[in-house]
Amino acid sequence: MAYDTVRLRSPFLDRSVVERIEGQCLLRSGVDCSSGEVLYELFTGDLLGSWDSRISVVPKHEEWVVDKNGRPSLMLCEPYIVIEASVHKIVLGHNVYGGPTDFLRACRDFVCLVSDLLQTDLPPADWWTVHRVDVSSVYRLSKAACKEFFDGVQLINFPRRKKGAAKYAMAVYFAGKTTTVKFYHKGTEFQVHERSRLRGFFRQVFNHLYGCEDQGNRARVERKIDALQRLADRRLRAEVEIHSDKLQYDFGKNPRVDEVSDAYLERLFDSEIEKLLREGKQGMDTVRDSKSVMHRLKAVYGDRAGKHMYSFWSFLSVHGDEVTREEFSKATFYRNRKRLEDAGVSWRGTNIHVIANDGVLPHDFSPVRTDPRVCRLPARTREEYQVSREQLRLAA
Repeated sequence: MAYDTVRLRSPFLDRSVVERIEGQCLLRSGVDCSSGEVLYELFTGDLLGSWDSRISVVPKHEEWVVDKNGRPSLMLCEPYIVIEASVHKIVLGHNVYGGPTDFLRACRDFVCLVSDLLQTDLPPADWWTVHRVDVSSVYRLSKAACKEFFDGVQLINFPRRKKGAAKYAMAVYFAGKTTTVKFYHKGTEFQVHERSRLRGFFRQVFNHLYGCEDQGNRARVERKIDALQRLADRRLRAEVEIHSDKLQYDFGKNPRVDEVSDAYLERLFDSEIEKLLREGKQGMDTVRDSKSVMHRLKAVYGDRAGKHMYSFWSFLSVHGDEVTREEFSKATFYRNRKRLEDAGVSWRGTNIHVIANDGVLPHDFSPVRTDPRVCRLPARTREEYQVSREQLRLAA
C-alpha cells in the first residue's frame, strides 16, 4: 500500500507571507534554458486528475463556517494556503511502482519541498490539516487478466455509487460523497498521461549523467520509458480517494497530519474496497469457480441450504446484480448476497458462461491487501539514478 495525492491546509499565516506566495504562484515553473524542459510547476488551481504531476498552491482568505441555522457560508478569515500534489510522484517522478508508505513522513517531505520551491518558511507539516488522501494498492496481473477483471466488474452494481459511476474498457470509477474508489490498468493510463512527460524528464537525467553531447542519451531514454511501460502493463491499480467529508465524520474535524495514522488509512482502504466489490473478507480465501463454490457453500451452510445458495450464485454470476434483483424479492436478494459474502464466495469473473471460459484471471484473485499478487517490495533504483534524487523531486 502507498499514498498518492494529498491535499493539506496550512495553519493561519502572516499576511506578508501569503502575499509573497500569491506573487509567485499564478504559474511558476523551473525551466532548463539549454533544452527548454520544465523541471517543476507550481500553479494556483485544482489538479486535473490523479495523473497530474504538478503541485497546486492556492492562497485563501475565506473559509466555510456553519451558522446558527446549520447553513454553511463563506466567511473572511486570516490567510492560509492549500497545497495538493502526488507525493508518490514527488518521490519517484512517476507512480508505476514504489511510493511512500509512511503518511507522516510523506507529508513532512511534501511541505518541506513546497517551502524550498517558494523560498518561504512554512509551519511544520504536523500542524497542517488533512483534506484529501489517496491510498493505493498495486497487483501483479497480465494485461489480459486485467481486461478480464474489468469485464467481470461490468456486471457489478453498487446502488449507493450508481450516480457517479463510470465504467470503461480498462478502468472503473465510483464516486461518492465521502470516498471515491478507482480501479484501472496502469499501463493504459501510463501510455496516455505519463510517457511524454517522463521522456522529457529522463532526457534531463541522462544529460546530467553523460553530458548533453552524448549520442546515446536518446536510446537510454527510450529504453527507460519502455521498461516502465512493460512494468505498467502488468499492473492493476486500486485507489481509494478519501474526501474531506469522511475525515470530518471520523475525527469530528479535519484532523492534523500527526493525528492520521497509517493503520487508520489501511483500515479505510480495506473497508471501502470490500463494500464496493462485495467481497474481500480478510479471514477467508475467496472462491469463484463452480466446483469450489459448491464445495464452500455446502461446507458453510449444509447440503440442502448450500445447493439452494449455489442456484442463487449461478443466476447472479450469469445475469449480474441488476437483473437478479428484479427476479428476486428485495429481502431474498440482499439476504442471499450477504450469505455469499459471509462464505467468501465471489460472483465476479466466474467460470459460469454459456461458452466455457478458460480465463487468464487467477480464480482466487481479489483486489485486497491480503491477495498474494499485491506488490509489497520497495522500489529498486539503480545506483546511476541516485544522483538525480533531488531532480526527481523537482520534476514532480
